[in-house]
Amino acid sequence: MKLFTIFFTVLLLTINLRVYSEEYNSNTLIIKFKPGTALLTEARSFTPKNHSESLDISSGLLNSNSELKLFMQQCSILRIKAAKPDADLTPLAAGMERIFIIEINTTAVTIENARNYMLQSLQVEYAEFDHIGYGGGYFAGYNSMQQSTLIPNDPSFGNQWGLRNTGQTINGVTGTPGGDINAVNGWDITTGTNVIVSILDSGMPLSHPEFSGRYLQGYDYANNDNNPTDDQGHGTNVGSIAGAKGNNGSLMAGVNWNCRIIPVKILNSSNSGFYSWFVSGITYAVDNGARVLNMSVGGQSYSQALADAVTYAFNNGRIVVACMMNNNNNVTYYPAGLSNVIAIGAINNRMFRAVPFCWGGGSSYGPHIDFAAPGEMILGLVYNNPNSTSYWCGTSQATPMAAGVISLLLSVNPALTYNDIYNALKNSARDQIGPANEDTPGFDNYFGWGLIDSRGALNQVIGIEPISTIVPENFGLKQNYPNPFNPVTKIRFDIANGGENALLTVYNSAGQQIAVLVNETVKAGTYEVEFNAGMYSSGVYFYKLESGKFIEMKKMVLVK
Repeated sequence: MKLFTIFFTVLLLTINLRVYSEEYNSNTLIIKFKPGTALLTEARSFTPKNHSESLDISSGLLNSNSELKLFMQQCSILRIKAAKPDADLTPLAAGMERIFIIEINTTAVTIENARNYMLQSLQVEYAEFDHIGYGGGYFAGYNSMQQSTLIPNDPSFGNQWGLRNTGQTINGVTGTPGGDINAVNGWDITTGTNVIVSILDSGMPLSHPEFSGRYLQGYDYANNDNNPTDDQGHGTNVGSIAGAKGNNGSLMAGVNWNCRIIPVKILNSSNSGFYSWFVSGITYAVDNGARVLNMSVGGQSYSQALADAVTYAFNNGRIVVACMMNNNNNVTYYPAGLSNVIAIGAINNRMFRAVPFCWGGGSSYGPHIDFAAPGEMILGLVYNNPNSTSYWCGTSQATPMAAGVISLLLSVNPALTYNDIYNALKNSARDQIGPANEDTPGFDNYFGWGLIDSRGALNQVIGIEPISTIVPENFGLKQNYPNPFNPVTKIRFDIANGGENALLTVYNSAGQQIAVLVNETVKAGTYEVEFNAGMYSSGVYFYKLESGKFIEMKKMVLVK
């Protein structure tokens, strides 16, 4: 086989449609020390082993000869804390033991100059701004229709069209029957077990009876304490979509009726949060046993620390699910744009892409989308009233639909890997359910592989569907290495059946094909090709492998 190198190289903040550019904390930075350095050794030795405390330069723990103290003085660092406080110098996935959040004395130096100074140190791998992300859903209104006697027996289940779309009218719009995640048929197989799901959001209502006995200890990074109570509403809606108790005659039903929940507060009362909270929150959820991490949040700025945190989750067998956000264009938001994240877009009750939402905007799109799920006028619990429900709209609401289904898959087989789950969702996704100009056959930039189908995915996992529909283990893409890269990376892939054409292509974030790396008939085996992006700018790119009836696509990041 001849392998060759190809040289090629706004989020809506309010209902008033205010668009933001790059934003970051003016007081904090995220830093990663290089392995084996004195700064890393001292930072790991002296930073506190809990989430709420940090090492203060005036604490007296560091002597005058300390290299870390000198570094802190030179960079005007007031405090430093570890993203993973309980780590030591033992290497972890993505080098999580080497990531720290630092607070700068901005009366002495600007945050930009402090970062530039740190980057000059040979002991620093990266120093980056602590960017801001936002929740990807908006309040639509309270539920005024208390229908009853539908399966399950929760009074408002008749309004949960995303779980069972009978063509019911929601907010004056008559739905398309069957335009849902097929939850009722999925519940014939399982209503869920005690799989741990972490809701990384604005918090949860910790005393709500719908979650009684199912909460595990969480953390509040917005207020730096161990009380992740929701004070905004976004997290309560999101968490209840994924995991409210079903068939208990109370309010509504979630996708998984029995999952345990770790609430991690990474958004404040204004529905925004810093990336350092996102990074720490992911680490906390992984370390405390969450199998599924729901992140209905997004920021427009790329972050290596956030990518490292996702890699840490992936390498520990966790599934991160994130929303595409709501700006109705192909701008890439993070973490949805990162490798090994399942990115979810939103449909409405007519099975169209949700555009506009009840408040405006629309479900974002692009080649980094993986699947679609219901996200317009989605019922959830109210954070400050345990006896009521309300509607929200956004890809934030679609994401816990998918996360809930993933937790059902893990309920029937806890040993499933990321690839197992992804292939089950992909093989069962309902394709071409939307308008023909967007929902084209196979993968497209608007619906991904299609609408999530809980029963179909469960059928894949328990072996009801013919094995021929399952992507074989010896076909697919490996994650490119290095990733992120500049400017060259290597892509490895496996071909299952010899004698078929292999097509390996690369796309930019706008979905435009920009390179063909391989296009020829090959034998079964493992191959590697080098990709040079020297002529192109930083950003998210995508590489897709096609051979016979099998297709797989992954994300990669170019950082210059």
